[in-house]
Amino acid sequence: MDEDYQNNDTNRSKRGALTNRRRSRKVSSSEGAVEEVEEGIDYPLDIWFIISEYICPEAVGKFARICKSAYHVTTTAKFWFHLYKSYYRFVPNLPERLQPQCMVRTYGLRACVIRTMHYSYFPLKRKVDDMSYLRHQEPHSLVKRRCCLMWHRKGKIGKDRWYFYFKLKEIQKNTNNSLKQRTKVNNKKKNLLEMLEDIAANPEEDCKILMVTCLKYSMLPPVIGLTLQSVSMTLMPGFKDHRLQLGFGTSDIPNTLTNQVILNEVVNCLILDWWHPTYPNQDTIPTVQLPQSDSWEQSLQ
Repeated sequence: MDEDYQNNDTNRSKRGALTNRRRSRKVSSSEGAVEEVEEGIDYPLDIWFIISEYICPEAVGKFARICKSAYHVTTTAKFWFHLYKSYYRFVPNLPERLQPQCMVRTYGLRACVIRTMHYSYFPLKRKVDDMSYLRHQEPHSLVKRRCCLMWHRKGKIGKDRWYFYFKLKEIQKNTNNSLKQRTKVNNKKKNLLEMLEDIAANPEEDCKILMVTCLKYSMLPPVIGLTLQSVSMTLMPGFKDHRLQLGFGTSDIPNTLTNQVILNEVVNCLILDWWHPTYPNQDTIPTVQLPQSDSWEQSLQ
């Protein structure tokens, strides 16, 4: 029986259908004895690619946590191209960068596919009795983030609304890790081909935007480069609208405020992640067209 089992085992390894090599590690118990614990079987990488074709978008994270091979599959362009082709649906107002004719580049592919899924897949899959979409983050969750951009715009004609935007990025706590990441980025920049093929590239990583809707315009001090230290939301006189106060400073230590932003008559306050359809990415911000009378050629005449 032992000889037959060994012959069958060698035949399987020759065919290459499955890799029956069992990984084991030695574990020392409290009594000092050494025990061997089996961790599982190493399956070929092709099998994980086949399984990945049946993974839905909401299960990508669970699939990547199965093992190292499954995680490696989720870092390939093949996986994200297949996910895009399988679950893409046409929706109005889809940015041109996320449309099929533009989804041929590998640079930033992962972020583009995730954004597309939040346009076309998740809104359609959301059930009527699912109330998770009503949950929103509080502005206090943005404390200790650095403001890297701020702007405002007026609402459409007929609606007295002003929209104020604050782009806040998470600060790396460990300086050693940040230095290591910078060296890795510099090494990648040396090779242009590797940089253009980086599917995980995402300039908006770790960024969130605080969008505040007000009834009236408010003068704001510049806070770009400062860290959000405090957030306060109170009722205005009359108990009709709210007042939002944002305290910014040069560090994440409280009670060292440098500038304070005060927004009156606040009617709405939202926190947008980089994958949210309302998040103002570069391909979603409309360009401002000058009137014909303000053109460059006519100004020279």
